[in-house]
Amino acid sequence: MRTSKLCWLLMVILCLALWPVAVTAHGDWRVAQVQELLKEAGFNPGPIDGILGPRTKEALRRYQADRGLPATGALDEATRQALLPSERPPEGGDAKPEAAQHIPLPSEPPPEAGDAKPEAWLKAPPGGDFKKVSSLVQLPDFVSGLGTLYVDPATLPKGPFLAYDRQGNLVSSVYMLPIRDLRERKSFNDLAVAHVKPDHVDVYANNGHPGVPAPHYHVVLWYISREQAEALVGGWREIFPR
Repeated sequence: MRTSKLCWLLMVILCLALWPVAVTAHGDWRVAQVQELLKEAGFNPGPIDGILGPRTKEALRRYQADRGLPATGALDEATRQALLPSERPPEGGDAKPEAAQHIPLPSEPPPEAGDAKPEAWLKAPPGGDFKKVSSLVQLPDFVSGLGTLYVDPATLPKGPFLAYDRQGNLVSSVYMLPIRDLRERKSFNDLAVAHVKPDHVDVYANNGHPGVPAPHYHVVLWYISREQAEALVGGWREIFPR
């Protein structure tokens, strides 16, 4: 009798231990897809484990807010339609992240009016309320070594300033944070970003330049290699000396 009860107890413990694995492998294939897609879109959900945990919910909230959806952190119908493909999982039940629908990178043409979406930023002009910096301040249309700059005047001075090469490809996003605001511990929240993975980031102080005359810090998100960016640094220093 004691042996029978001990066997049942061991079986219950084993089931409880293996239940999360079973759920991840068979019951939560769409959650794993959501995690992979969130990661591709730049919203880190943590491990791709098929579990709708706190980090995945937080990534969902940031994704929903970025897409103009109610930021609930839940995988609701609107979020499913935005993220998930229509395919069912493979017959064997082993859904792989590679089978998830790939969220297109920002290669679509910019909207004709209204707010420019980050998806449109990879190619110049970004559209929306973005204006060429050269039309706002005394700077050349194409800054030698840096590119053609665009900014939404309503976001000055922080930006982002979008820099494009002569082929109209986005090479960097620049945020300009006034040192006075940093000393006063001012927060800079919800800064817009392009939906593309940065290669590296530079942060340095600047004494001021046309458009942002007060001393400030540059936070530069480079979308090209460091070697390619180094070729642009000379032009940046000539126009915007550190």
